[in-house]
Amino acid sequence: MQTGEPKVYSESEQGAKIDSFDTLLAARVRRRAEQGRDRVICQRCYSLKHYSRVDRPWKEDVVSDPRVLRFLQHKSNTMIVVVCDLFDIPGSLIPHLGDIIGARHPVVLVANKVDLLPKDYHEQRLLMWFKRFAKGLELNIQAIHLVSALKNLGVRELAADLTTRRRPGQNIYMVGRANVGKSELINALLRISIGGSAHKVLASHIPGTTMGLSGIPLRRFVKALVPSSGAQSHDRQSYLYDTPGVFSNKSIISYLTNEELKLAVCRKRIKPFSFILGLDQSLMLGGLGRIDLVEGPSRIFVTIYSNIRPHFTRIKRADDLVERMQAGEKTILQPPVGDAERLKWFPRQELALEHEFEGLHKQHATIDVVFAGIGWVAINGLFPRAKIRVFSPFGTGVCVRPPMMPFEFKQASPHMSSQRKTPS
Repeated sequence: MQTGEPKVYSESEQGAKIDSFDTLLAARVRRRAEQGRDRVICQRCYSLKHYSRVDRPWKEDVVSDPRVLRFLQHKSNTMIVVVCDLFDIPGSLIPHLGDIIGARHPVVLVANKVDLLPKDYHEQRLLMWFKRFAKGLELNIQAIHLVSALKNLGVRELAADLTTRRRPGQNIYMVGRANVGKSELINALLRISIGGSAHKVLASHIPGTTMGLSGIPLRRFVKALVPSSGAQSHDRQSYLYDTPGVFSNKSIISYLTNEELKLAVCRKRIKPFSFILGLDQSLMLGGLGRIDLVEGPSRIFVTIYSNIRPHFTRIKRADDLVERMQAGEKTILQPPVGDAERLKWFPRQELALEHEFEGLHKQHATIDVVFAGIGWVAINGLFPRAKIRVFSPFGTGVCVRPPMMPFEFKQASPHMSSQRKTPS
């Protein structure tokens, strides 16, 4: 045979090579299946996994009635991990959760998304602040952890604590609001387990990703929740369960489309910006929130913790912008985004609350005005009295709380526009 000519195989040799190839292919498919890499998923999960979107309005898939968790009252030998979103307190806490799931279960409370806070936050002070809100849950809280499931911050400490507190044969249930990061927390525990990454669950920024109860055997969490030698006999039938998130109808993001969620929901570390808000002026967070200073000093200082660009203007001008948006005209207020029909359909801003307060320190925050799901505004300044009016879609999803980060006030910028600029 001359050099460069293709080799000719006999029929028997070709058959042997095909059989060998089929054997190798079958072994590879079987190995990938065992590792969980070729799991069959539905079209909705495929879109969420690869494109971070759903093909229909996301609100059709969410659970909004917390009574779906009542089945936990009848469970025995159970540990509950309650997950909340540190960027949405108290909105991401389920009120009177103990009455729903039962107050006898041991509970570990996890505040997720600490990676979204400014780098200079004080962990111990933040933990003490968070404990105030935990008292209203009426739960048998054994421990509180601050974590970032996405960045694996505090996850190993949480895993060690769960391992210490869990009794033999005890199941673990992840419970919380929609989009607080329960599924991502399970994935974080799998990432620190030996061979656990192959069994990760679907997680995305779209609320309602988890539609039903799903369980993973604890033996998949080797090194994280069970010893490196493997699950003991009493733990071989134990599971970690991911429950569907309970969506809050008071959350402002319930009015947003898939595209608007990307603009409003914070997914990376926030950079607080401080501004001056003058008397008879408005601070507007798109069409989702508005604060009017109607009485008090000539100016106060506001520090904004939100992904939405603020816009400052006169109250009369703010009223005009809202009217134009309701008429279907595109304005500087975003979100909402879309055509005229979308803008007309978007809920009208209504008065959510009026609040009078005293400014206690020139450079420390006195109160936080919280817009559920999109962030908060800390108000700073030293003055005897001020009165604000706060607006939101349908007047929902707004509250006032003690300041979460009272010492993060920086030198204020007098810049009054939708552009996020800081003083040089």
